[in-house]
Amino acid sequence: CSSDLNSRINALGGHNISLNNNYFFENPAFIKSKSLSLNYLNFISDINSSSFLYSDTSKYIGNYGFGIKYFSSGEFKGYDNFGNFTGNFYPNEYSIFFGKSFSWSNFSIGTNLKYVYSKYFDYSVSGFLIDFGTIITPIKDKDVSLAVVLKNFGFIFGENQLDLPSYFKIGSSVKPQYMPFRFSLTYIGSQKNYLKENFSFGLEVLLSKYLDILLGYNYLNDKSFKLINSSKLNGVSYGLELKLKRIILNYSRLILNSISNSNNISINYNLKKL
Repeated sequence: CSSDLNSRINALGGHNISLNNNYFFENPAFIKSKSLSLNYLNFISDINSSSFLYSDTSKYIGNYGFGIKYFSSGEFKGYDNFGNFTGNFYPNEYSIFFGKSFSWSNFSIGTNLKYVYSKYFDYSVSGFLIDFGTIITPIKDKDVSLAVVLKNFGFIFGENQLDLPSYFKIGSSVKPQYMPFRFSLTYIGSQKNYLKENFSFGLEVLLSKYLDILLGYNYLNDKSFKLINSSKLNGVSYGLELKLKRIILNYSRLILNSISNSNNISINYNLKKL
């Protein structure tokens, strides 16, 4: 699925890197405030994922954050070469990461160092990866942001060296003055043959300071999950954002096709008193 775990990001197309939502797993330049984030994604059937993120600021090390991301592929039945049942197995993967960011005026840069582990039946692999992210607000007093992220550069342990799924993202968010809308566009590119080019589009309808409506479109989800002989538009997502005093609640739903959908919920808690 060409989406991430954070409900707000998924509602806006699945790849937003230019809106500050404290989900620094997507863009480490967002490590700024003292906050706690919990995310859960129910994908298809028993396939699900969850993540936990914490960020803070110290006068000794500056802005930092850490977290864990877990993905379960569900339950599978195992058989040997003769068709004999060998028991159930549960493929899963997780990543543990530590992030750091620096800010100067209207520019921020950050990095995430990640330990990753994947296990499928009797095969497992692990390694260390690193992400780099930037965010800039080029026009003073204007709601415009530009971002660039480089993801998954590093190495894998063991004899079986895999071709790492490294890629880059370029994104921008703009809120026209006097309009209750914010527009976001993100492009995803890679030189790997198995990582196809993609883009996502997001629209926020800013109803009030407490409630927003979120809409999105993901090109790769539209093409990858299209049913045979179907001309319907897929890869569409929508959601709600409820902003309370110190808590932000997000819910999103991703329409993969007419028979498959996913649900996502996120809770972000501002640990610093306002």
